[in-house]
Amino acid sequence: MVLSRLLRISWVVCLLASPVGAGLAQTAPPTDAALLAGHHTVAVLPFEATVQLMNMHDLIYGTGPFAAVLAQQQQAAAPPLDSAQQQEQLRVAYEMQWLTLQQLQDRRPKHGYRVEWQPVEETNRRLLAAGIAYEALAQQPLSRLQQVLGVDALLTGQVTLYQPIPKSMGLALRALGNEPLLYGPSTVPPSQSAVTLALYDCANNRQVWQFDFSRTGANALPPMRLAPRLVKAALPSLPYCQSKKE
Repeated sequence: MVLSRLLRISWVVCLLASPVGAGLAQTAPPTDAALLAGHHTVAVLPFEATVQLMNMHDLIYGTGPFAAVLAQQQQAAAPPLDSAQQQEQLRVAYEMQWLTLQQLQDRRPKHGYRVEWQPVEETNRRLLAAGIAYEALAQQPLSRLQQVLGVDALLTGQVTLYQPIPKSMGLALRALGNEPLLYGPSTVPPSQSAVTLALYDCANNRQVWQFDFSRTGANALPPMRLAPRLVKAALPSLPYCQSKKE
């Protein structure tokens, strides 16, 4: 009885190991390279933008024992995201979308791309026609965006711009501390930007590429300066660049 059971187990193992038995196993999902090879058209979406610029409300005076309590009270009393900041984030979101695609076209590799980039105007026109507002963009299924935009893949971006101290105040603090105004080490915290680019395969609902980028300093904040540096750094790893003419 035990022997017959062992024989049956051995038969099943041999069957699965054989070419015939291999067909009974689940088909492996396509690799990222296989998915990328099937892309022909790509749209660049408006970026998800977070802009954190300090204002006078954020300043906390004093370093005594009550400074922490004051900080908590001040944070609790902080106003919600105002319309001015929302407008600034919206501006950055669309500027980075437009400038990123512009830089991709301006920095076109020697042998070009093996995909077609959908013009930003066409992408935003289709989103508007479908009633997809910027605020609802991140909640849309990839299948829905594929249907609306008529593309195979999406290039998305997340950008965070952080300015801990206003530029004019930073210069004043440098002067008071006898520090170099433009270059050299400083105790004044610098402005920072961080960007993540990602490619998504719409049909398989899967991320197939990611690139992280960050910069510090005053020039790290304006999108006009940030986008060229971002694309220049990302291009060597962008999977759509052709190594030779096809």
